[in-house]
Amino acid sequence: MPTLHRDFDTEQTRINYQKIAPLYDLWSKVTESKAARYALDLAQIKNHQQVLEIACGTGLVLEQIILKNPDGRNVGLDLSPDMLNRARKRLAKRFTAGFELIESDMFNNAFDDESFDLLINNFMIDLLPVDLFGRVAAEFYRLLKPGAALVTATFADGPKAYHRFWAWVAQKFPGLLTGCRPVAIAGYLSEAGFTIEKQVQISQNTFPSEIIKARKS
Repeated sequence: MPTLHRDFDTEQTRINYQKIAPLYDLWSKVTESKAARYALDLAQIKNHQQVLEIACGTGLVLEQIILKNPDGRNVGLDLSPDMLNRARKRLAKRFTAGFELIESDMFNNAFDDESFDLLINNFMIDLLPVDLFGRVAAEFYRLLKPGAALVTATFADGPKAYHRFWAWVAQKFPGLLTGCRPVAIAGYLSEAGFTIEKQVQISQNTFPSEIIKARKS
């Protein structure tokens, strides 16, 4: 699979997530689970929908998507085979069908235009180079049906002084956060043609996140 960008090495990313896969659920529980729950609430998932989660990781959110959409199509896509293996084991404990897991980066997927009613993407964009943000937003737009919703959660610059600790960690010790850092993506979504319906910042154990709900015009 080709490198997405000169500053983003997909193979190194796989190696990074191979290392953190055993600890990812704990990290998520401590810092990201509040944002993930908020994103799920904003998504307003209805049964019989076509739902795609890009960067599904270990399947924590995808599990909840399937519970809300048992008779629909639920697709989880991720770059890391180690994260997907954990997702597969998690989902197999509860479901015998009703989901698909695909190993791919988001730009090399095989989905047709306007394939999904809902797209969820949590804590992926903050890993990518800024030069890719416009391309990411355009791909989200391509994949969604007219009027469909996008919900994203990202590492953000929080308003409190203690939030700046995480930006400092991201800058000084990027390996600890697998290269993630605070980002702002609303402008890129608007430029791609989305209408921003909700934009909220929340904090969990001092870790700042931004959740956005946008709709394809």
